[in-house]
Formats: sequence, C-alpha cells, structure tokens
Amino acid sequence: MADPSNRAAPALDRAELASLLAKHAPGRYRIRPLLEAVVVFVAVMAATFITVSFIHLRALDAQKQEIRQGLLRTANVLSTLVDVEKHRGFNAPDLESTAGFIAAEQQLIRAKQADPQIAFLYTAVLDGDTVRFVLDATLPPLADEEDTRVALLSAYDNPPAEMVEALRTGETRASAEPYTDEWGTFVSAYVPLRDANGTAIGVLGLDLEVSDYLARLEPIGRATRRALVTAFFIAFLMGSTVWFLRRFILVLHHRRNALFEDLQGVQARLDDDAGGRPPA
Repeated sequence: MADPSNRAAPALDRAELASLLAKHAPGRYRIRPLLEAVVVFVAVMAATFITVSFIHLRALDAQKQEIRQGLLRTANVLSTLVDVEKHRGFNAPDLESTAGFIAAEQQLIRAKQADPQIAFLYTAVLDGDTVRFVLDATLPPLADEEDTRVALLSAYDNPPAEMVEALRTGETRASAEPYTDEWGTFVSAYVPLRDANGTAIGVLGLDLEVSDYLARLEPIGRATRRALVTAFFIAFLMGSTVWFLRRFILVLHHRRNALFEDLQGVQARLDDDAGGRPPA
C-alpha cells in the first residue's frame, strides 16, 4: 500500500512552484547597454562643454579687460613725457627737422625701447575730420631697411574708431578687439594730451601687436583645451562604467529568464505527471 505522504508531495511541489513562478515572473523591459552608455557620455560631455565654455568666455573677457587696462596704464605714464605746449607748436610739416621736434620724438623713442612689447608709440591730433600724426617713436631705418616712419602731420586714412572717439571726446579709449591697418594688426590704447587748462589737444597712442595680444590669451585657451580633454576621459569612463554595469545586469536578466523558462518546463512536466490537474 502506497504512503499517502508520497502521493501529496508532488501536489505540494507543484503549488510551491506555481507560487514562485507567479512571484518572480521577469518584467518586460529592455536593457540597451551601448545606447545607455552613449547617452551618458553625450550628457556628461554636453554639460561639461557648456560649463567650460562659460568659464572660458568669462576668463577671456577678464583677461582682455586686464590687457586693455594695462595698455591704458602704460600710455598714461608715457603721456607725461610729452610737453603739451611744445607739442601744440608742431603744426607745420617743415618743423620735423627742428631740434625741438627731434628732441620730443627721441623722448618717446627711448620710452618705446624700454618696453619691447610696444609695437608703435605716437601722438596724433584731429584736424577737422582728419586724424594726423605728430610724433612717431619709430627708429630711423638702417641702410637696407624700409623707412616706416610717418611724417609730421601725415593723415591717418583709416583710423580706428576708438582713436577717433578719444580725439573727439578727450577721454581714454582702448581697442575692444584687434584691428588691422596698413602697418599690421594691433590692439591699442589712447590717452588724451592735456594742456595746463585741462583741454585735450591730441592723444598719445600705444599699439600692441596681435601676436603678443594672442600670446597673453593663450594660457586661457590652453587651460580650456586641457579641461575638455579631461572631461572627455571622465565622460568616457562614466559611459564605460554604465556600459559594463548594464551589460552585467543584462546577462543576469538573460540568465533569470532562462531559469524561469526552465522552471516553467518543470511545472509543465509536473502537470503532465499529475494528469493536468491544477496545483493544490
């Protein structure tokens, strides 16, 4: 005679198995490790790029402002070397060979030689709507060099807007951005030359070559490039981590599904052995 407990065991196993299958049925969701990793990488890079770009622009503006202020400070100091009353008297081209004019120009030449970053140093006046050069601190050329000096009261055909504004208003001005004329590309500062009554009779101009200007900005660009390269590797590392973890979860998910299918197979066989009766 068969043991009743042995006959109840299969029904109990079927009931427990059915409960486990119902409780641990895998959810219907898709895992895409590569797509998710790419999304994380792009998101991190985009956030970093926006942040670094903002900092870069702010630092660039601050450095440009510092360069302009530095040029204005230097020009203000050098303007004290100009005897304004004598400068007012340099009002005819034939005065260029006089001792007073040569001495005034030599004063600026020595000042320019003391600072090799000064590309050009000069004074100018406004004659109606025409800007005219007065003193020019350019050294006389050697025998085989071209003479780039400007003659007394030579017209400046295309003066920068900041220069004209400084001459018209009698206020200090500096280039907002580099400009190009027949002598090259520069950033410049202009400070008024005032007589004893405080009246502006002209300006002193100081030019910085664009290569020197860009060289002062280069550290900011270099730091920005380094920050972006670092951000790239961080974003790549984060994307790789996401890919690895999600890939690992995907493998576990596949194994869980395979185990669930195996258990479903076991349940089917138990049902067949029990003659298709539902679990107790």
